[in-house]
Amino acid sequence: MAKTVTTLSDNLHTTSLTEGVSTPVDTQFLTPREHMNPGEVLAAALGACTLTMVGYAASKRGDNAAGTKLTLDPVFDDKHTRIVKIGLEFDFPSTFTPEQKKFYVNVAKTCPVHNSLREDIEYTVTVK
Repeated sequence: MAKTVTTLSDNLHTTSLTEGVSTPVDTQFLTPREHMNPGEVLAAALGACTLTMVGYAASKRGDNAAGTKLTLDPVFDDKHTRIVKIGLEFDFPSTFTPEQKKFYVNVAKTCPVHNSLREDIEYTVTVK
């Protein structure tokens, strides 16, 4: 995996650039802000990893998971020091059966980002 360098600038704005990637990832914590905050980036990373796993498994099974959406809702503790809960709402293609949806929700739980997060984070999963 390539290294990422993150630089802090004014207004708690950061820019992260990964070796070999031309587009940086910016975060900003203070208002007004134009970028996601770091917690939102973590949720986006979880979403991207989760759907990558779903897409990979679907391609191996001959299913088309294109168009699958995942809405993530991270909830912080009262002191805003860590994420304690993440709501995940899957919206699979209308052609997917209930069995396929259940299978792919289980596949999603195998993503490396999910497996790297604290075990005491509560996950609430809903499926459309």
